[in-house]
Amino acid sequence: MLAAVVLAGCASSTGIDLNSSTQLRGFNLLQHQHVAWDQPAAKHSFRHMAALGGNAVVVIAFLEQNRPDSVMVRRSDAVTLRQLRSVIAYAHAGGMKVIFKPQLLVHNSWAGEVAFDQPALWKAWFRHYSHEIVRFARFAAEQGVDGFVIGTELFRASGHVDWSGLISRVRSHFGGVLTYAAHNIEGVKRFGNWSELDVVALTLYPSLGKSGDRAEMQAHILAVVDRLRQVTERLGKPLWVLEIGMPSARGAFEKPWAWQGLKYAAVDLQLQRDALELWLTALGQPWVNGVFIWAWYSDNQAGGRHDTDYTPQHKPAELIIRRYWGA
Repeated sequence: MLAAVVLAGCASSTGIDLNSSTQLRGFNLLQHQHVAWDQPAAKHSFRHMAALGGNAVVVIAFLEQNRPDSVMVRRSDAVTLRQLRSVIAYAHAGGMKVIFKPQLLVHNSWAGEVAFDQPALWKAWFRHYSHEIVRFARFAAEQGVDGFVIGTELFRASGHVDWSGLISRVRSHFGGVLTYAAHNIEGVKRFGNWSELDVVALTLYPSLGKSGDRAEMQAHILAVVDRLRQVTERLGKPLWVLEIGMPSARGAFEKPWAWQGLKYAAVDLQLQRDALELWLTALGQPWVNGVFIWAWYSDNQAGGRHDTDYTPQHKPAELIIRRYWGA
């Protein structure tokens, strides 16, 4: 974020070798409100990112619904298919693997809060959700994408819907690697369909303590990674950590997932630098098949020394990433 576009239903001509000892590494790619992926300026941002040494990208597309209890799911216009084609083409031109990850936006909430009190409502919601996921799977196949994520952080939906049916439908259109992005280790344990997928995957935003001290953060990270190793070994599948990240905001170590108040926080570039260095060190293991940082924007002017967002763009964390990824 390779080869020409292939026929629908087939993976890209290179694909992802799940037995390879080479770790997939890269960023989750987000379209910035000021620069769309199909604008020439976005190429500068992509080249900047590629120069850090990654070999793969996670391309983000969006679905949306009005409330956690709304059964209607629709495709978001936050990123259009044309814009998605552009960023996938950038990745292919750079020889990168592409993982396509749809994410569900819920107004004033998040995907993990989607829930219903009646089986019929769960069924109605999942019918709409599955329809949009299958449409994205067809698109991903047409674009020669290597991996596809059937859901992201749908924590409460894990035991209430027909994941097996959706997996079967997606496989009929998409021939690449399939996975689901669970929310933290608890989400991995909660999801019951890993045997039908190719890879165990998760987003990983645990608390790193209460002090911000580097040694305390390291202890928390090492404990989390050890738990993750144990869970992954029991499941017997390759592992992708599809999201790790830390805002460059003072105090973010305690709740790294709490993005809502970032614009009011003080800047802490050292925190982000230290946290990403500790994560990349701890996850640099043979049993971790992929690691992806949240996030990188299409606007090459994003980030910077006065920014509290997750992106490492134009921040000291870039140097750490470059060192670990061998650029």
